[in-house]
Amino acid sequence: MKHPFARDQEAIQHLSMLVESGKMTESYPLLGEGLSGKVFDFEGYAVKVFKEDYSENDDYKILRYLNGHPAFPEFHYIDGNHHWMVVDKVNGYTLGQVVKSGEKLRSDMYDKIEEIVEDCYNEGIVPADLHLNNIMIDRENQIRVIDTGRFFFTNEKEAYRSQIEEDLDCLQYHCGLFSFFSSSSRKYHRRRKYSSSYPRRRRYSSSYPRRRRYSSSDYRRSYSSSDRRYRRHKHRKYFSFSSS
Repeated sequence: MKHPFARDQEAIQHLSMLVESGKMTESYPLLGEGLSGKVFDFEGYAVKVFKEDYSENDDYKILRYLNGHPAFPEFHYIDGNHHWMVVDKVNGYTLGQVVKSGEKLRSDMYDKIEEIVEDCYNEGIVPADLHLNNIMIDRENQIRVIDTGRFFFTNEKEAYRSQIEEDLDCLQYHCGLFSFFSSSSRKYHRRRKYSSSYPRRRRYSSSYPRRRRYSSSDYRRSYSSSDRRYRRHKHRKYFSFSSS
């Protein structure tokens, strides 16, 4: 059973030792690598180790703020020096893999991406650098955003509205759905969606399945150097706040 990662001091010390010694690569499978760092698979968690010379390591601020939103992996822990963080691992395929296989993204899946962007926008977050490799379709056929490294907070979200629309058009094009130029009705819809007069959502969409919580009873592990077999945990389902 999983319990809040921040309470698992044994696991934190174990990962801290591996990160500081540079031995994560030889200890755990690499899930992916981006501009800001590498992500490793650790017992159903994704551990992101930031590059030493990369300044943008504020992913955790966005994920912590959006904790509970079903489209983003649940944030668990950031070490004191901001060298690495832990979030839930998302199992599935990136949109890049889907497109490369010859499949097209369904229009309703793209609509969910727009809903996610809208939720971020309404919270004063600019979802910059959304592309085919940081958006996934998980095993429950839900859209998940797995990298928020270039997202940022702003008090002037209106100034970024046009850029957000262009990014969505570009993403839409690469998903094989439409041309770069949206129809007039779609542009009108977006102008309403991202305008300051658009009603602010107080809660996130309830179209996602709920995420189950786990207790912390009877949970012990050993991380001795002679024992490299760590238990794997079942993929967790997701929850969302109910609409009001």
